[in-house]
Amino acid sequence: MPTAAIPPLVDVSAETPRGPVITAGPAEERAFLDALRAGVIGADAVLDGPDGPRPLRYFDWIASGRFHRAVEDELNTRVLPFMATAHTETSATGRAMTRWYEAAFRRIAGYVNAGPDDVVLPVGSGSTGAVNRLIHVMGLRLPSVLEDRYGLSRHIPAAERPVVFRSQMEHHSNDITWRETIADTVYVRFDARGRISAEDLDARLAEFRDRPLKIGTFSAASNVTGIRNDCHALARVLHRHGALAFFDYAASGPYVEIDLHPRRADGAPDAEAALDAVFLSVHKFLGGPRAPGLLIAHRRLFSNRVPAEPGGGTVLYVSPTEHEYLADTSHRETGGTPPIVGSIQAGLAFDLKHAIGPARIRRIEADYLARALAAWTAHPRLRVLGDLEAERLGVVSLIVEGVHHNLVVALLNDRFGIQVRGGCMCAGPYGHELLHIDEGVSRAIRQQLEQGHGAVKPGWVRVCFSPVTGEDEFQTLLEAVEWVAREGPAWADRYALDDATGEWRRVR
Repeated sequence: MPTAAIPPLVDVSAETPRGPVITAGPAEERAFLDALRAGVIGADAVLDGPDGPRPLRYFDWIASGRFHRAVEDELNTRVLPFMATAHTETSATGRAMTRWYEAAFRRIAGYVNAGPDDVVLPVGSGSTGAVNRLIHVMGLRLPSVLEDRYGLSRHIPAAERPVVFRSQMEHHSNDITWRETIADTVYVRFDARGRISAEDLDARLAEFRDRPLKIGTFSAASNVTGIRNDCHALARVLHRHGALAFFDYAASGPYVEIDLHPRRADGAPDAEAALDAVFLSVHKFLGGPRAPGLLIAHRRLFSNRVPAEPGGGTVLYVSPTEHEYLADTSHRETGGTPPIVGSIQAGLAFDLKHAIGPARIRRIEADYLARALAAWTAHPRLRVLGDLEAERLGVVSLIVEGVHHNLVVALLNDRFGIQVRGGCMCAGPYGHELLHIDEGVSRAIRQQLEQGHGAVKPGWVRVCFSPVTGEDEFQTLLEAVEWVAREGPAWADRYALDDATGEWRRVR
């Protein structure tokens, strides 16, 4: 397909969201995807390993996206030569950076269908910062030093405490963050397909009907099994009980549509299904590394009188004796110098996602996923975690019988150049559910960990697909996993296990 047939994939100066690239047939589609894959920085990288050089084959997309030339070229040619601080309108460079910085957030707001009362904030380096920022501005956490010294939380009547509903599927960022608040926390059960149960959520909300503040905060999809939840159905249940609906799109954000304000079939707004806040880790997007986390939330949630980070850029006026903060939430909550280039990059990463298009992404992922599951579920030494019939992202977590998960990772790396991740993926409660770990076993594992034996921590190996995954590397992955399942136990004596860390290193 001629290059001229493909419009630019990203545009730093665009004010509105873009749509997907449309191709005229199979040949153009293949050419577009080949060009997209070739644009990944490191697509032709080679790793030096104990068995010689191996092509780098990347399957750890849920952990981190990769840099892409479409984004980097746009930054290098149009943005970085004019680098300056934003929110300065007098100088040419200040005007340019401000324009690109603010345009990025307007496009992101458009991509997620945010409303005029929704705020898009760059926060930290991922969803962890976004969740913690929302907790802070809602006044739900007491400083631990003051709590330990004065016991402040005991003055909050039990009947007036907020209650937070979440699932065992949550990443630690959307679980322990809420445990460290003044709220009571409640787990919602799964349905028969391993999704968060709307029916159980309804029952749990009814139990706490008299609480003044109720919050549901759930993963849009698991970062372990990839199982997707129906965010809008859960939001409807929450709103019928007067609860807030928050969703963590860290794992699924790079791949799926995000719609804060959906419409019914007749085109009317579906207010019950709206999302009150979402959390995003843009570094997981293709083209997104370096980008900050994003909190996108309704203005009414920002009830704090003092910004989360008071300082430069948050104030309207400061005298020797008085100060007044800005009324605009987006400026008041970005104290200090904001992540200017990272935020512009976030907008470009969203551009790239939507140039590919969620529908195309889903089609590519579904094909790889179906073939991988067919191969691995049929293998007697492989166990795939999670319900196999549930709708899921292009993510598979598996256990190889008789081979420690980190040895699997080491073998895939050393023998094939395949990059995957082993462990619990910061989803300890979900690991207990998936691996059927009861309280007694859990306590025994914790005791071993406290004694420095990190190798006993349970885990699995996670494989992730992307629209830039190539057929050749996919076939290599299938062959490699089958090889590890067959030969892995015999290779264990060529590696040494570090009992403290659980890592395996080649010794012969």
